[in-house]
Amino acid sequence: LRDAYRIVVPDHVGCGLSDKPDDSRYVYHLARRVEDLDALLEHLDIRRDITLVLHDWGGMIGMAWADRHPERVKRIVVLNTAAFHLMPGKRLPWSLWLVRNTPLGPLLVRGLNAFSRGAVCACTVRPLSADVRAAYLAPYASWDNRLAVLRFVQDIPLRPGEPSYELVTQVQ
Repeated sequence: LRDAYRIVVPDHVGCGLSDKPDDSRYVYHLARRVEDLDALLEHLDIRRDITLVLHDWGGMIGMAWADRHPERVKRIVVLNTAAFHLMPGKRLPWSLWLVRNTPLGPLLVRGLNAFSRGAVCACTVRPLSADVRAAYLAPYASWDNRLAVLRFVQDIPLRPGEPSYELVTQVQ
């Protein structure tokens, strides 16, 4: 696509090759992620005819941004994501519930890198080669470098009063 379009792929703070601040230096909540996207697009002077390709929690981030700036969005491509609360009667998948709601979650995610390891194995149609798996896991090589992964899961709002609940309600 790069021959026909300007492609910008945000590397969310704490993920990939971006800086990985601790909780004292960065608020790992949805509203902050939306502010980050806004700041990036402003910095790059991207102001119109934007196509957002949204995936996973990035879908909620992108839809919240689009809700604030509908005049700037030309298209939205939605992949494996949602911009609304869980449907009535639908439960959070057990693996996310475990990470989000139990003391075992931080140990699994930050100690064993279980979330990222699980994703490179279970979240693909075809098995990834060892080289590609290693590349996906490389940015998360330590306890400190896995904080954002844990905070993304912990920020999934399920009830009023949780930090990102009202923003999801607004976008929904």
